[in-house]
This record gives sequence, C-alpha cells and structure tokens, in this order.
Amino acid sequence: MDIENKRTVTICAGVSGTGKSTFALRYLVNAPLAIRFCFDPDGEFADRLGLEPAQDAYGLGLALCNSWVIFDPHGIFPGRINEAFAFFCEWSFTVSESIPGRKCLVVDEVWKYCTPNAIPEELALVTQTGRKRGLGLLVNTQLPNKLNGSILNEVSEFVCFRLQQDKALEKAAEYGFDVEEVKALADLQFVARNLDSGGELRGRIKV
Repeated sequence: MDIENKRTVTICAGVSGTGKSTFALRYLVNAPLAIRFCFDPDGEFADRLGLEPAQDAYGLGLALCNSWVIFDPHGIFPGRINEAFAFFCEWSFTVSESIPGRKCLVVDEVWKYCTPNAIPEELALVTQTGRKRGLGLLVNTQLPNKLNGSILNEVSEFVCFRLQQDKALEKAAEYGFDVEEVKALADLQFVARNLDSGGELRGRIKV
C-alpha cells in the first residue's frame, strides 16, 4: 500500500461516435500500466482489442499474467449485471494490493450501476481509496451529469469530446469547460483539464 500515490480518477465524456472510446483505448494501450481491468458486458473492449475475455475465476487469474483483464460477466453472473459489476470492482481492488505499479479499472457508462445518490460500496472503495493500491478509475460516458458525487468529487482529469445535452454541458461547465467550445468540437477533437494542476490540453485523435 502506498499512501503517496496520487488519485487517478478520469472522466472521458462525449456523445456517441465522437472518439471517447478510442481515446480511452489508446490511453490504456500506451500508458505504463501494470494491469488494465476492463468491465466488458457488451464485448466492446474484447472486440476492439482482439483479446479473449475472462468469463470465470480461472480466466480472471490467467488474465492477470497478460496485463489485460477483460471481464465478460455473463458467464458467472447471467442476468445479474449489477452483482457482476460489484464483484469485479471488489476483485480488482483486492488483487491490486499484491501487484506493484499502476493499475486502472475501466467502465463504460458507470452511471448504469449507480445513481447520483447511491453508489455500490465496492465502486466507492475503488474511487476513494484505490490510489493507496495504485488503482485508478477511468469512466467513459455520454452523460457526465448522471455520475455519482463520490466519483465527481474525486476526479483528477476530465476529458471532453463534443457534448450536446443541456445537463451534460452544465456539468462540464462546473469543471471549467467553455460550453460553446464543447458544443462545437468536431468528431475526434477533445479538450482535457487536469483538475489538480489546472492544466488544459486540446487535441485531436488521429485515425
């Protein structure tokens, strides 16, 4: 456990097709991470990366050797997606204690598994104390306004692709983004703000 680790909670927000998923995948591929934990109920991570997902306890343990743990929850938890999500958060947090280096838990549309007023204890554990085990959180979402306050309060970096929904834009404005700029971003363009340093970066994903 390393209490000196900085928090790493990243929100990547944007409407569908603007590039947020590609941004997240490129970050995971290029960042110096020991393990990437991907919750993948729709199979998107497995398909885009060309990797076999883990579907049981044996597969999860085996995947740790390859630095990519892509979890298809339907094998162990058929029809019980919320239970599967809580399990994977807790498992990722637990195994991170014995793995040196930086790790990252990645979830698409995490608001599906919590509400603005309630969050699974297992996710709160990752969000609030994961840094002590070198475990960060990366969430992709079209609706940042639906994220739970426990996540929003711990955000270290916010990456905005184009947003259109009024409440989503209001949430981006709360974190210092220019609403008109965010609304006008072209596909694959983004603005990123580091909320600890105050730094800002503009860029475009190359395809």
